[in-house]
Amino acid sequence: MTGATVLPFGREHSFPPAQVLDLAIAVAIGRDLARTEAELLERIEDWFLRPATRSEVAGSIARLLDKNWLRRSGRGEFTFCLTAAGIAATTTLSGGMIRMIDCGRGLFKTAFLLQMLELGKGQCP
Repeated sequence: MTGATVLPFGREHSFPPAQVLDLAIAVAIGRDLARTEAELLERIEDWFLRPATRSEVAGSIARLLDKNWLRRSGRGEFTFCLTAAGIAATTTLSGGMIRMIDCGRGLFKTAFLLQMLELGKGQCP
């Protein structure tokens, strides 16, 4: 295509990179559904109908901390909260998943479903 102008997305609008497990953990923490590692492992197994290993979860949490989606909120071993960046990324990815499942038919009300996630429950103060 000659003469086309390519406009790069700015960093503030970059696509939030995440593995499925990263998104699931961010949602579980954002919704305050897992206050211990055991609760998180149980929640993941319930959602995906297969277990995740402790090392898979630890790797995912390390990635989420590196991306500033999670922050430690206390001194305990499993005290995490979802940052503003984590809420923004999790909302973007969850909304995309809802629209992807809906196939553009508009049968699922994305805004309503995102509101139901209540990601602010586990938001960092």
